[in-house]
Amino acid sequence: MARFARWIAALLIAALGTYVVGVVVNSQFVMNAHNVPISFGDRLNMTAFDVSNMWPYLVIIAVALLLGFLIATLVKRFLPGLSRFAFPVAGAAAIGATLGLMFIMFQTVPISGARSAMGFLSQVLAGGVGGWIFAKLIGVGKSSGANAPS
Repeated sequence: MARFARWIAALLIAALGTYVVGVVVNSQFVMNAHNVPISFGDRLNMTAFDVSNMWPYLVIIAVALLLGFLIATLVKRFLPGLSRFAFPVAGAAAIGATLGLMFIMFQTVPISGARSAMGFLSQVLAGGVGGWIFAKLIGVGKSSGANAPS
């Protein structure tokens, strides 16, 4: 039970990390899209506003990472040599797939900073950061039994 709680706590922290990185980068892409000079203070204010108000994206990220990390946990069992990379790749893939599904459903990406190729890649990179955070928190490579919920 303790491993399961640790796994869930790591998932939530990884989702929060992905969210903060993704929203901060998203905010910068949106502000830069207008080609208008914006002061550092205004950038900081707008970014803080986005971080505090885009919480539905946090829920979407948490669900995406949950699915991605569960799949990575299974893949690691069959390909243990990939253990070191499984969760960062799963986090990146989960966010990329989620943004792709959003496009299929809405014919646009609701995360407006992810509508360009670089914006999309930055969100995928944020998912990779979340996967790295998750791997560090559950101790990938330290012991084989601590990596999966039970």
